[in-house]
Amino acid sequence: MRNNSWIQRNRLNRLYLAASMSGLILILSFNSHASHDVSLNHNGVVIGGYDPVAYFTMGEALRGSEDISTEYLGGAWLFVNEQHRDLFIADPGKYIPQYGGYCSSSSRGGGHGSANPRNWQIVENKLYLFNSKPFSDGWIEYPSTLAADKKWDKAKAGLLQQ
Repeated sequence: MRNNSWIQRNRLNRLYLAASMSGLILILSFNSHASHDVSLNHNGVVIGGYDPVAYFTMGEALRGSEDISTEYLGGAWLFVNEQHRDLFIADPGKYIPQYGGYCSSSSRGGGHGSANPRNWQIVENKLYLFNSKPFSDGWIEYPSTLAADKKWDKAKAGLLQQ
């Protein structure tokens, strides 16, 4: 009986250790991405690997190539061709999505929800990404970018503190 309780305690200790380590890994991986001004996926790629220049030059959301990339703002930006990469390097502010690539509608509410790079709009030469089509439709009908701009600064500060 004594031996049996030792085995149970040993199993519980292993379970506790495994759960603690998993939690620590999760916290560390979240914090490594939360400290950036832009939305990164788990591989450190910005806006899901979509080419930010293609929205402007080709009028569509296109996935870039890992072979044609550059590092900026702590993340990897992928492009469909070298010309797009060179345009981005020359003037990144022109192509970076507003609110760091987070959902623009979420930013209007003060949050930082993830965006789907296939749901996008260009308004006054600025790229806005959204979680879904209804969000982008609502944004165009009621563009309250001023409110989103003010709340994004606060949301971004919160991300940097995490």
